[in-house]
Amino acid sequence: MKVTPKTVDVADIGIDYDAIVIGAGPAGCGAAACLAARGSSVLLVESAPRAARRFAGEWIHPEGARVLDSHGLLDGLPNRMETRGFVVHPNDGFGEIHLDHPCEARGFTIEHAALVRHLRERVAALPNVDYLEGIRAEVLGANTVGLAVRGGPGKRLSAELVAVAGGRSARRAAAPGPDGTEHVSISLMAGLLVRTRDFPFDGFGHVMLGGPGPVLAYRIDEEQIRVCIDVPHAIRRGAHTPEWIWKSFAEVLPRGLRHGVRDALSSASLSWAANVFRPRRYRAGRGVALVGDAAGVFHPLTAMGITMSLLDAEALAASKNLSAYAAARATASYVPELLSNAIYQAFVRDDPGAQAIRGAIFETWRGSRAQRDLTMRLLGASSTSRADFFRAFTRVALRAAGDALVDDPKTLPELAGWLRWPLATLHPEPAAVRTRSLGWAAPQTWARRALFRPSGPRKETLHAD
Repeated sequence: MKVTPKTVDVADIGIDYDAIVIGAGPAGCGAAACLAARGSSVLLVESAPRAARRFAGEWIHPEGARVLDSHGLLDGLPNRMETRGFVVHPNDGFGEIHLDHPCEARGFTIEHAALVRHLRERVAALPNVDYLEGIRAEVLGANTVGLAVRGGPGKRLSAELVAVAGGRSARRAAAPGPDGTEHVSISLMAGLLVRTRDFPFDGFGHVMLGGPGPVLAYRIDEEQIRVCIDVPHAIRRGAHTPEWIWKSFAEVLPRGLRHGVRDALSSASLSWAANVFRPRRYRAGRGVALVGDAAGVFHPLTAMGITMSLLDAEALAASKNLSAYAAARATASYVPELLSNAIYQAFVRDDPGAQAIRGAIFETWRGSRAQRDLTMRLLGASSTSRADFFRAFTRVALRAAGDALVDDPKTLPELAGWLRWPLATLHPEPAAVRTRSLGWAAPQTWARRALFRPSGPRKETLHAD
């Protein structure tokens, strides 16, 4: 079914909606479908439908697939590629590490624009959802939205709930002030489409380490691989050329992918996206909820963005009020946020403490199926338990300390700083305190400032011959 956008005059739009959702990406479509399923009448508004063609999330963990499937949004979705987990290539000489989704759970990947197009078609077909394209929606105040068409008259609407799901820039408009804009720049991500059928371990996302930043690669259809190349913030200057990308990352690529990347770099343009960390906040005032990237973002290495957005949408529809939604999502998103940040730092930083933690992570994964399963439950947000995160990270830290005690006791003081990550889970303040208007409370603040300092290049950058 193809969407026929309702491009009627704004003056003809009805005013009796229970919810207005701003933004029709995965977060907005998910929110509209979940709210409609509970019986709400929903107006879904998208101002820039072509923006879906940008370089953006394409990996959906099993929990995200569950939300979509439970609302019939996967019905008829063509060309999606089933995923079974990740393969990590540590570049340490001991081979790759397989991280399978526990219990044979399955996620999927698909080209971003194709996913968004399909979701809009499915959601627009729901009987109690009206979908409007090419119309700008602006939060005017509590429970109030202004609609406008370029060159036409505007209209003011009120609804019991306004859900802002228009991406990271939408938060700035919905929640002006320091808390609406505070973020930490992490890195730049170069996106490249590689046409090849030769891909090791199809059905898995590949995380390749050993270059200036990690590389994530996954299949998006039968013919194409998406390669996402991370360029840390500290070395972003002069790192935009295909020549630099090839020389810096070629040797960490599996042989089955290397030739395809070289050919793509010589014939295709790189797509670029900025990676930032912004602490999550789930409401922007009375009657206004933040969903998906509008609520907050962290590094995409763990590919959790769309899944977190869909879980936001599900929680919003299930909550009795916005306070309950904000509290529930602050609790549930805290561990995924910590995990994503900690893993990225462990994989990118090159100080002795990070090297010890990185080695301990690989040893732990190689030595224990239970620990691999626990990692994947945390990565896929099927577990958001602080106790699980504390247990997993403490085990790694103790292993790193034991290795350092034998190999290099001078590393032990540097490992102490890494204990801040599991200790952050023990902070006694309730979730409601962490979601107040000034942002996250103490543990998130000092973890962010202490461990999100800019990372420099590795001491020995690998180059292609």
